[in-house]
Amino acid sequence: MKKFLFVVFAFVLTLSIASVACAELKIGVVDIIRVLNESEEGKKAVAQLQSMLEERQKTLEEKQKKLQELKEEFEKKRSVLSEDARKAKEEEIERLSRELQRTAADYQVELQKKQNEFTQSMFKEIRQLINEYAQKEGYSLILEKADQIILFTTPEVDITDKIISIYNQKMSQQKGKK
Repeated sequence: MKKFLFVVFAFVLTLSIASVACAELKIGVVDIIRVLNESEEGKKAVAQLQSMLEERQKTLEEKQKKLQELKEEFEKKRSVLSEDARKAKEEEIERLSRELQRTAADYQVELQKKQNEFTQSMFKEIRQLINEYAQKEGYSLILEKADQIILFTTPEVDITDKIISIYNQKMSQQKGKK
């Protein structure tokens, strides 16, 4: 009987300690993708990428137009061209087509690389900012809100807006010092 009471007492004591520990647990959730997209720095990065994309798209459209004009000219004159001239034009069209495809692929890789540079740089700064914020505000745990990982949070634990605000403030201060 004494052993049973001791086990019950130990169990109650463990539960009370656990409930006190849980009461002190402060949890936050941050949507880092939203911070990347909605922060001033993120908006600038998106604008830069969009500008690069538009430039590259314009270049590709010009090359596509030249290729199309060459194809149309070839089709009009195909019947009057000699075998050698026709073969040379077909090879030129094929070469320009491959060049256009290579250029498009190169532009895509370049844009992806630039986007990764922006994202990695910002991501590193945001993570550091979250760590500083968590320590300052006494958080025990901050989770990254990601699709299919965190299914539900209450608005009280979502600190994304605070992080966006602090990040914007920090970046504007850094630019002011430069």
